[in-house]
Amino acid sequence: MADRGLCWIRRDIRWDDNTALAECTRQCREVLVVFVFDPNILEPLKKKSLRDKRVQFIAESLIDLDARLQTLGSQLLVRFGDPVEVIPSLVTELAIDHLFFSRDTIPYARTRDSAVIQAMTDLGRRVSTVNDSYITDPDGIVNAQNQAFRVFTPYSREWKRQLELNGIAPAISPDPSPLIRLSDSPPHTVGSLMEIAGFEPQSIILPGGEMAGRQRLIDFAKRVDNYDSTRDFLTDDSTSMLSVYLRHGAVSIRDCVRLAQSDTSRGRQKWLDEIIWREFYTMIFYHYPHTKTQPFQEKFSSLEFPTDEVLLASFKDGTTGFPIIDASMRCLNNTGWMPNRLRMVTASFLTKILLVDWRRGERYFSWKLLDYDLASNVGGWQWSAGVGADAAPYFRIFNPVTQSRTYDPNGKFIRTWVPELAHLNADDIHWPLDARSAPHSFVLGRNYPVPIVDYSSQRAKAIELFRNC
Repeated sequence: MADRGLCWIRRDIRWDDNTALAECTRQCREVLVVFVFDPNILEPLKKKSLRDKRVQFIAESLIDLDARLQTLGSQLLVRFGDPVEVIPSLVTELAIDHLFFSRDTIPYARTRDSAVIQAMTDLGRRVSTVNDSYITDPDGIVNAQNQAFRVFTPYSREWKRQLELNGIAPAISPDPSPLIRLSDSPPHTVGSLMEIAGFEPQSIILPGGEMAGRQRLIDFAKRVDNYDSTRDFLTDDSTSMLSVYLRHGAVSIRDCVRLAQSDTSRGRQKWLDEIIWREFYTMIFYHYPHTKTQPFQEKFSSLEFPTDEVLLASFKDGTTGFPIIDASMRCLNNTGWMPNRLRMVTASFLTKILLVDWRRGERYFSWKLLDYDLASNVGGWQWSAGVGADAAPYFRIFNPVTQSRTYDPNGKFIRTWVPELAHLNADDIHWPLDARSAPHSFVLGRNYPVPIVDYSSQRAKAIELFRNC
């Protein structure tokens, strides 16, 4: 047993069912916990804005974890700097014998972690890494030829087969007895953490922290059985809204799977499918990291989108004249959130109606999404653009008006985010160009934009563009 261990928290900002923390407290006589704000990640965000919602969520989650550790007689150590330098320095300063952390799969994290492990080895210290963010490691599921799957359905079948064979790991509770405290410094505050990170505090739509994530999971459990039939509708409780908690580890992925397995309802099975999609995209990005900038389907590698900058700007601002698109983008810009159905609809619209390169949309969403995950965002954008890991043909295109009428039939979502259309009835609000309920004072082009493109002709151009490629 090691004398003193350090648990490096990253994408697992919680106490309960935390694999790395549980192993650290099991194997060490004394335990400290640290989080490092990484400038390699934060500095690009600062160039956009000092009011980043994701940093706020992380700060709130760290406050929640620190409060838990404080009640157990310990504290959360917080540092700012390149982890490749900060972690080895901290290990030396605190006389750490054994470092624990949960593995991350994105290229930058893998390079960073390899450097930290090498530095620990040079210092003669032990390192243990665990899988905590996913049920399976990205290289843990392969096909009969021992290769990575390229299509979701066979991957999903094998994923479920392995889950049935191996079961889900039982919840692990860290042992609080080895926790120690270094000083009597006061607990962290959101303000102090945001100052360390170099950002300004702000309000966010979803509060950070394990307690908030746990409550959201409990609330979702009450309606998960209807998830298959309600998840696409644009109401306040149609989706779980757990993705941001999973992204930062404020909720255990194993708890989510336990919920899905606790009954055989169609809603729970659909919820499990969504969890598998998350793992599928992680696996794809792990094995095919070039997909960050290149299509997964090689046949579209030469595809060039016209990409009109004026159209792209209207899309970002939510001024396209297509109400559901504008409502979606305004919601994203203001809250950092967008329901999954609308992520598909907006991505399809940008790439196949406005004919803008999917990489431009992916990049914009990467700056805005509260739950931004590199693998899922790239995978989702490529899927919607028709160039990703998807068996469906390229000519699948979401009609925004049809989608709006189907999943926001009364126009509630549109009224919330495009208030200039709130006076229109449920028939007209989805397509004001043909509105009959508009008062004389409402003038399209003055009170609300005229559609910036003709849908039918743009759709035909998109199909021709893909066909030619």
